[in-house]
Amino acid sequence: MPKRSISQRTGDLAEHIAQGAFLKAPNWICRTQSHDFGIDLEAELIDVTDGVEELSGALVKLQVKGTLKPIYKNRGYYVRLKTEYLKYANQFRVPVLLLLVNVRSNEIHYLWLQEYLIGREGILCGSKSALIKVPEENKLNLSFQHHLPEIALGVTKGSQLMAVQKLFEVFSSKYDAKALALASDLLEHLGDDAHIAIFNGAIDKLIKRGPHLSRVDSQEFGKVLVDLTRRFGDRLDADQILKMVVRGDTYSLAGLDGLLGLYDGFPDHAMSLGLAHRFDELKLYELSWYCQFREAHAELDAMSIWLKIATLETAFETGAGILHIPEKDRDYCTMKWPNRADAVYLQSLCLQEPTPKR
Repeated sequence: MPKRSISQRTGDLAEHIAQGAFLKAPNWICRTQSHDFGIDLEAELIDVTDGVEELSGALVKLQVKGTLKPIYKNRGYYVRLKTEYLKYANQFRVPVLLLLVNVRSNEIHYLWLQEYLIGREGILCGSKSALIKVPEENKLNLSFQHHLPEIALGVTKGSQLMAVQKLFEVFSSKYDAKALALASDLLEHLGDDAHIAIFNGAIDKLIKRGPHLSRVDSQEFGKVLVDLTRRFGDRLDADQILKMVVRGDTYSLAGLDGLLGLYDGFPDHAMSLGLAHRFDELKLYELSWYCQFREAHAELDAMSIWLKIATLETAFETGAGILHIPEKDRDYCTMKWPNRADAVYLQSLCLQEPTPKR
């Protein structure tokens, strides 16, 4: 005989309760989503005029989690979600709401997942699951008239942030300096560390492209990262910088451009992060050299260094020994820098021979 587990029964009952709640609301309709991975229901806001319902096209996707005994503490309910699912939900352009349904009391609390993840992108890295807090005040039955319509219509601050993120993705796919500057200004206006979400999104996009980008693609991404780090670099920590630059046992040329922007825009902050030591630990000795080189000439931006490279000190101690740019290669660096930027310095490094004892 076919069997059904208690958890399956709880899930089915929770979905039934959630759909019923939307169907009872005067300004919503609700449909099942049988073919969407991780999406149980879809709700659409409706306009009612003279007893006639008109569809608005304003949607929310719903993931339903049923429970017999919710975990409650610190004025919220906790539920564990798979990281892969959170990544999936975060890619939607339509709002995805988690509905936590107490099947005993019929109480439903909700959380807008994409908004929740803004500034919390670290959740998406590392562990296979994350414990998510659903605020106690997010009661579904009290939100049908105001908060949920605002989410569906895209008029909340979270909606604004996600709209700017999408603009940034579009403009960064084919580098548009003016458009990116305008999007960055919008981020500054909206505040709340939204730039971190944009930065992490750009890095994730770079990582997904793989370790072997073409020179053209690398240059395009590098321009985006330079823009970001010159504007927001003082708010990034060492781990975010390493994620931008490091690719296994080597480094990304686009990430190096981002490091250039950090030292150009915020040399004091860059120095405070101890990046040279971190790169030495990873045996990325060229990058350790680069950080020491930039910090030794912190008063100069990348272009000024290029103009003076023939006369600057380039010998610095790394885990591999003292690396330097030989004087015979300085003219080559000067000639190639306009196309290769600071990567040309790393490609010209040599181990300094010890001075013979007399």
